[in-house]
Amino acid sequence: MQSNKSKRLSRHPLIVGISLTLLGFSIACALWPIWALSVKSIYFQIAGDVLTTVEPSLVSQLIKVVSEGTFFWMMINSWIWLTLVLGNPGKNLFTDKQPIAGIWYTLCSWVLGVVAFLILISFLGIWWHPFNLATMFTPANEAQIRLAILAWDTANFYALAVIIAQIPLVSLFHKWPFGGNAEPPYDSIGVLSLGTAVTWIVWMALIVPSWMDLSLAGKGVVTPPFGRWPAFIAFCQAYIIFAILPVEGGENYPMKLISKRQPLMGLTGFAIAVFAGLTVPPLMKMIIIPLDILPGVPPDVVVASLELSVIVFMLAWHHLFDDYPNQQRVSNQARRIGARISIWLVGGTVWGLVWLQIYTYLPFGANDLGLGVPALGILAGQFSLLMPLLYLNTFFDKWPVVGLPRRSFSENPREGSRMV
Repeated sequence: MQSNKSKRLSRHPLIVGISLTLLGFSIACALWPIWALSVKSIYFQIAGDVLTTVEPSLVSQLIKVVSEGTFFWMMINSWIWLTLVLGNPGKNLFTDKQPIAGIWYTLCSWVLGVVAFLILISFLGIWWHPFNLATMFTPANEAQIRLAILAWDTANFYALAVIIAQIPLVSLFHKWPFGGNAEPPYDSIGVLSLGTAVTWIVWMALIVPSWMDLSLAGKGVVTPPFGRWPAFIAFCQAYIIFAILPVEGGENYPMKLISKRQPLMGLTGFAIAVFAGLTVPPLMKMIIIPLDILPGVPPDVVVASLELSVIVFMLAWHHLFDDYPNQQRVSNQARRIGARISIWLVGGTVWGLVWLQIYTYLPFGANDLGLGVPALGILAGQFSLLMPLLYLNTFFDKWPVVGLPRRSFSENPREGSRMV
């Protein structure tokens, strides 16, 4: 009987992971230039002739934040909602064959990001002039262009609020209080609803004051968290490392040492993550300031970049390398988790140091390719690399390295596929 089978190019997780990482890197090199130039073309059509009447540097800044914003909402926010919170509903609605299923779900992700942006930001834009969609998409003059840049910058980092507020609901609290108390998909819908409310509060409390210089009678009425944006970002990256560690190969440690029941487990993990956010960046600055790793760049930015490199490495190791080594290879849990942590720290640090030296040459870093591609820079550039790596696993099931289709007439179970 004829059947469709699938196989790995290699069964060893390290070979699979390396292959997918190289593929993801190649995709990132092409994705950002195509994305940014496409957004630029579309935005020029929407905004009209006003963009030809102001300084080119101002237009470049506007295009940069619009390109970043569309990427953050359509690629990052939507991935968190669909994959982490909802568990990829409807991914195989039409087929489970790759790459068709992955392409379908990527389109779903983009649509969700657009719809969420239009609902959340346009609602705020009823009363906040910068967030008015007319100002953000069709500014009428230079003053409105400056308002649009401010609005896009602030709206873009709604993604950061999603990361620090919604991911812990899954990674630390395991969807409590809905998980185990409500039937799917209502448990995920409950988490998404709660997460949206928490995210909105976090965004208004931490992100908006960081970007909007609000004043009354000439006096400022807000103070940026940690006094400056780079310091806040450094805190967030350290916090994120420890917020995702329990589910990215940590097997629910270290919070499991305190409790194995929710919500105490989640509260413990949250407290550890906050403590790490407050203590890790200052300790790292004590090391990197004397080394002067990247002259001219604020130490907090260098710290945040190195921390983000560890996050990228952790997520890549979890999604593409199957949390190597697994239980079959290392049965002792302490040694297994310890090995993974060592891999993350060493690999992430090495990648972070390499990134600091090469990001100016990469199209998803700061190389405009002579085409005017907006530079993502030292921090956002790593997100542009991270998302193809995540999509390759969660949307495309590691295709084409895993699940490479072939025709087979054999029913030998060793020739079957393992969906990851």
